[in-house]
Amino acid sequence: MDEPIRSFSTVTVFGGMTLDRIARSQHPPVMGASNPGTVRRLPGGVGFNVAMVLARLGFPTRMVSAVGDDSDAEAILAAAEEIGVDTRGVAIVHRASTAGYHATFDDSGNLIVGIADMKVCDAITPAAVSGAAAAAPSGDLWLLDANLPQPTIEFLAAEAAVARRPLAALTVSPAKGVRLLSVLDTIAVLFTNRKEAAALLDHDPDDAKLASAALALELTGARSMAIVVTSGSEPLAAARRGEVRSYAPLRAEVAGVNGAGDSLAAGTILGLSEGLGLGDAVRFGMAAAAMTLEAGGILAAPFSRDALAERLTAGPRTQSRPVAAAAP
Repeated sequence: MDEPIRSFSTVTVFGGMTLDRIARSQHPPVMGASNPGTVRRLPGGVGFNVAMVLARLGFPTRMVSAVGDDSDAEAILAAAEEIGVDTRGVAIVHRASTAGYHATFDDSGNLIVGIADMKVCDAITPAAVSGAAAAAPSGDLWLLDANLPQPTIEFLAAEAAVARRPLAALTVSPAKGVRLLSVLDTIAVLFTNRKEAAALLDHDPDDAKLASAALALELTGARSMAIVVTSGSEPLAAARRGEVRSYAPLRAEVAGVNGAGDSLAAGTILGLSEGLGLGDAVRFGMAAAAMTLEAGGILAAPFSRDALAERLTAGPRTQSRPVAAAAP
């Protein structure tokens, strides 16, 4: 659990970039009716969210993706430039619409429904990413999100294995996460949630007996893969080499949940880059997630190395506990 993964000093994220339209009800929502509230437009996408957090924490980060030739793309690329994400690997697809994510939250900040239009990601083919892959720095970690087409995921996994690059992945959703099944043995770190992990294992996600820790343990098996399984406000589980530990989230006054899971992944990656084992790195991730929850989103969170360290120590320290060990 505490053994560091292969060292890295930069990150290249291969995945989706979206313009998010976030609606939040002012009062407890009434289904099937118009509700007063607010609507915001923000840059997002699972992979790009992670890239934005890492860049704001001062970590060198490249983004490889595809956007349309529209005003949404202009807004996304302008935000990336301001934050410091390298977007030279982002392709502009003519006569295509930039990916969009429409999410509706209740008055407490809980997601009611999210709709993702990611068709432009079909343009992120192996040929489209091969140049960026070949130009990657020697000390690069590659992070894939499952918005990528499966052939691209398999191409990048093979390239990473040949170059001995550490590979991390994000499942994105139950429907898309299964695209990672064929490359699980090449992944160094997997970030998922309870429903997405259940989909990978072909389990019933509504089975009350399935806990995050049990899913993490079953997924890691005899592999060397490290895995982090979240479950909303419930304890998350981190597993590696058949050992799994459970971690209670840091207490936070929740302004909104959008982007919190992606911030957890980014903070954990930052911790791993500093040579920490998975258990200690996850604490960095929980601090980043708490900052996002308290701010109501990634762009509103006051990310910096100092702020992250302060948030990590300001709240009650999370205690980890061993849960189980898998048979060798």
